[in-house]
This record gives sequence, C-alpha cells and structure tokens, in this order.
Amino acid sequence: MKQVIGKIIYSILTGQDYRIYVLATINKRFVDKVQELTAEIFKYKRRGGDWLENLLEETYRKKGKKNKFKLLWFGGLNEKTVKNMTGGTSKKEVCLDLGKKNIEALKLLLRDFESGEELYQIRVRIRKEREEVELDEVESLFFVNIISAMKLTIQGGAWSEVGKKTEKGLLFAIFQLLKVPNDDYVLIFDEMKRKGLVENREIDAILFNRNKEPLTIELKLLGIGNPEIGDEAFARNVDLFLIDRLTEMMKGESERIGVKVIEFRQEESLEEIYGFFASKGVSCSPPEEMSSKQLEEKISQILGQWRESEEELRVLKKLKELTR
Repeated sequence: MKQVIGKIIYSILTGQDYRIYVLATINKRFVDKVQELTAEIFKYKRRGGDWLENLLEETYRKKGKKNKFKLLWFGGLNEKTVKNMTGGTSKKEVCLDLGKKNIEALKLLLRDFESGEELYQIRVRIRKEREEVELDEVESLFFVNIISAMKLTIQGGAWSEVGKKTEKGLLFAIFQLLKVPNDDYVLIFDEMKRKGLVENREIDAILFNRNKEPLTIELKLLGIGNPEIGDEAFARNVDLFLIDRLTEMMKGESERIGVKVIEFRQEESLEEIYGFFASKGVSCSPPEEMSSKQLEEKISQILGQWRESEEELRVLKKLKELTR
C-alpha cells in the first residue's frame, strides 16, 4: 500500500490524475476476492444440496469481520444497504435474515421472468484443474449478485482507505519537501478528533510560523464536482484549503473571505504552497530543483521515514505542550 500511496502523492504534487492508482488497487482487490469467493462456492456446490443456504449458515457461525462481509455478500447485500434498511444496525443475525429474504425475493422475481418472454440464459462454470461444477440459471444469477455486492463494498472502501492514508502522508511529504521543522507543525489524526483534543474536526494540520501563530490547513482530495466541500471549508475559515480542483466561483468566494485555496491539479502546486508558507512567516525552504524521477524517489524516501504511530505520539506530546 505504501508504494501505491507514494505514486499517488507524486501524481498529486505534479498535477497528474492519481485516480488510476486507486482503480488499480480496487481491481487487484476485486480479482483476489473473486477468487476467494469462487473457491468457497465451488466447494459448497460440490457437496450438493442447497449450497447457498449451507454457505450462509456456516459463514454466519464463523467469527471475524471478514466473515461478516462474506455473509453480506452471499446474501447479495452490503453493509450500507443493511444499515439503511434497519435504521443503523448490521448485526450478523440481521445480515443473515435479510440475506435469506433477499435471496427469496430474487427467486420470486426470476420465476416471474421464466413465465414471460424468452430471456438470455446465463450459466456459470467453475473449473479448478480437472474438476468442474456448473451453476444453473438461477444459481448463476446468485453468483453474479454475490460478486456485484462484493465489488460495491471494496470499491467504496478502497476510495475511503486510500484517501485517508494519502492525506496524512501527503501533508507530511509537503512539510518535509519544504523543510518545515518537525516542531512547527501538527498533523491531526482521527483519534484526536474523536477524543475531542481538536475542536474543529475537519482540520487536518496546524502549522506554526516563527511567531508561533497557528495556521490551519484543510485537505480534500476531491474533484470539481462537489462544490459544497468548498462552502464547508470556507465556513470554517481555515487559513489554507488544499484541494484537487475547485470551481472558479468557489475560488472567487475564497478570495472574498480570505481563505487561501491551492489546487493540486497544476504543475507547480508545491511552489505555490511554499509561497504561501513564506508569506505567513513559516520557517521553510523552496522546493529543490529535481527531475521527475528524483522527486518520485524523494517522496518514496520520505514515506519510508513515515511512521504513523510514532508521528501520532509526537503530535500528542506537542498538543500537550501547546495546551498547558
């Protein structure tokens, strides 16, 4: 994952589209999960009987979050759907019950289709070496439903996970590339927000200038299609708002209220960040001249030094000093 994060950060700081790396992560996980789920379906189908019912029941009895996700997928569901249906709960017994009901609903729907006009038939064959099982038309659609539910889960999860992991690493890389002293910044971790150690839950970093005056930084790796994000950041009146891209109207609004916006979707975002830091009296240096390959290697080296747990301890110590 750290290698992918490094490539994403390099792409962001050079104004390139980083989303291809997130998609690559999703596709890799998707292929791995398809193999994993197919192996279980293959095993249960070979046993005979109602393989899907047996698979649901036995998965329900297994412990761990991984098996809970499988229970959801085998029922053609994902956690978000279950929580929306139940008002917020996704306990295993609820997942099992809703999964069975979802399967029955799909069976009824397929019976209605069978009595109507001719439809395309889907039959899935699963082969492992010399052994093979074939799913009938109904079972094959269950298989498609299982894989679809899994894809929805990992797709949403990957964007969120990569985003969270990238944001702190990106800020750390920016501070290191601009040679900001370690004692002059605080990276805000989710745990600190949950514990109420930071009043504004959306602030991602606090930077101190030579006069020890704080500058608040908010970072959003989102595209131009979500202007409300700009409204929220402006309402919080942060000093610096770093974002993938923002509409011209939002940029005009930021100038009016005094929030500095720097977009990453440009070639010299790092230079612009340096210019802002320098104008605010922050101890920093301009980014070094280096080739694309050198920059990518430098970012990889910086991330190699990054230890989130150690950084969190350092930041907690710094916060205690500031709040004495």
